[in-house]
Amino acid sequence: MEGMARRFQRLVFYFILFSCATAWTQDIEKLRFSMWAQLEAYPGTEESLYVKDDVFLYPISRLKATAPFFVEGMVCGWSFRYTPSDVVRGVAEEFEFQPLYPLEGLNENISFKEPWLQDNRLYCWVEYECSPQITAWRKHWQSSNYKKISGKGEGLLVDGFDGIYNAAQVALKNAVKDYARTITKNKPRVIEGEVIIQKSPIIGIKSGRYIVELDFFLNISKIKWYNAY
Repeated sequence: MEGMARRFQRLVFYFILFSCATAWTQDIEKLRFSMWAQLEAYPGTEESLYVKDDVFLYPISRLKATAPFFVEGMVCGWSFRYTPSDVVRGVAEEFEFQPLYPLEGLNENISFKEPWLQDNRLYCWVEYECSPQITAWRKHWQSSNYKKISGKGEGLLVDGFDGIYNAAQVALKNAVKDYARTITKNKPRVIEGEVIIQKSPIIGIKSGRYIVELDFFLNISKIKWYNAY
């Protein structure tokens, strides 16, 4: 059965979605953050073999793949399930996450503006105009007493967008893991909960790897222990 906290989360969202649209009609929030993509694909990858006459074709395709992923985390949020490793019990570490709810037309509503070139990268501003319902949803997270957590993750540069995705997943896992260590001395069997990205993502490169730093609002909906039956 789902935890009470998760049920409340969904109840709040659907209440906002279906009952409170008129209350927020004039209160539209616009997300705006910068993002970049390298002008050239990583040498030796399949993408690097298909060089086109348009030098911006590759970085534009990368921006269009990456931006929706982070916008999703900022406007929808993600649910997660984390299983810590336990050598004694022979349990391997597992972590998975997915959008809290489906959001139609996400890609179509993202704008890329004011591009500029710097350090062999194409930068731009990513903008997303939140609907009144999404604005209310984000305000709920910001105004409620949710914990703030932060994490950093790495992903292989050679993997392209998958490298950024993997780095973000590790950042979220590390943020949850670090927070869990502050609330219990006993290792739990499973932790489930929800997060929404609090601030603009920070993406960098170091030693052939993407480095992604993320800040979240966190709600723990369920903790399962090994001694619970």
